[in-house]
Amino acid sequence: MFSHFARGSTGLVEGQGGGRKTMEKGAIMTNLNDTATAEERREEAPNEFRLGRRAALLGLAGGTVTAVAGLVSPAFAQRAFTTGNVKDAADVGDFLGSLPQCRLTTATVEGPYFIDQRIVRSNIRERQPGLPLELELRVANANASCRPIGGAVVSVWHCNAQGEYSGYLFNDPDKFPDLDTVNELGHVTHRDNERWLRGAQTTDAEGKVTFQTIVPGWYTPRAAHIHVRVYLGGNRMMTTQLYFPQALLNTIQSTHRDYRSRGVSIYTNENDVVRDQSGITGRQDILQVTAKPDGSLRAAMVLTGT
Repeated sequence: MFSHFARGSTGLVEGQGGGRKTMEKGAIMTNLNDTATAEERREEAPNEFRLGRRAALLGLAGGTVTAVAGLVSPAFAQRAFTTGNVKDAADVGDFLGSLPQCRLTTATVEGPYFIDQRIVRSNIRERQPGLPLELELRVANANASCRPIGGAVVSVWHCNAQGEYSGYLFNDPDKFPDLDTVNELGHVTHRDNERWLRGAQTTDAEGKVTFQTIVPGWYTPRAAHIHVRVYLGGNRMMTTQLYFPQALLNTIQSTHRDYRSRGVSIYTNENDVVRDQSGITGRQDILQVTAKPDGSLRAAMVLTGT
């Protein structure tokens, strides 16, 4: 087995025997030493699709969504996000700079659309339409007073504005997935070579990585979310999913030109089946979102593991 890890912006990879080679941005890191056994992977199942249609429908019981009309203009100017749904930039800086509580990030399933390829790049957008998002993640050690962890590989993936995943364009985001296509690990086999909105980077000395992407859309039966997996020393450190403030999502989905054709999703943070399965409460998995001067968004989260 290889024990690979990436380091620095050039994508330096160390392999078996201590040999090194330089990976250009956009290269794919494969065969990273994910030490999970087949049995451990089965423990991650059921993934969200293995929860089944009935569980997803039950999760919607009593859940209703009201669009926040008139909150923002279609142009999504800076002034549109002064409603309390988006925090001030200074608040996010304070949030990242000092954590009042050092608690573990909640582990969740990796989901059925995970592809075990880590394309080293910070800009994962690949011209996908949508509201631009700068995603800043910091990895911290819960066993060391949340000190930052440098040298961790952070892999992210999410759907586009229309609820589609690269590699899985055969899926209809408006329909429940065909559970017959899900294997024993809770995965669906990918069928195309697209890899937009997927990428990986290595944390710096401050434990930070930043991705340029878009706000994800939604698909049946999930609230909008971003998947994250963190590796340290070649071993899997954590797998989680991150969410957005619900009122903000309602506004984007009802007014932004790249999202409004599908309308406001009935699948929300409150009735999401994966959040419910993971026992998440409150806002611990909700990204801190700010508006940038150009009208795009910035989202931040500290990921805490052991």
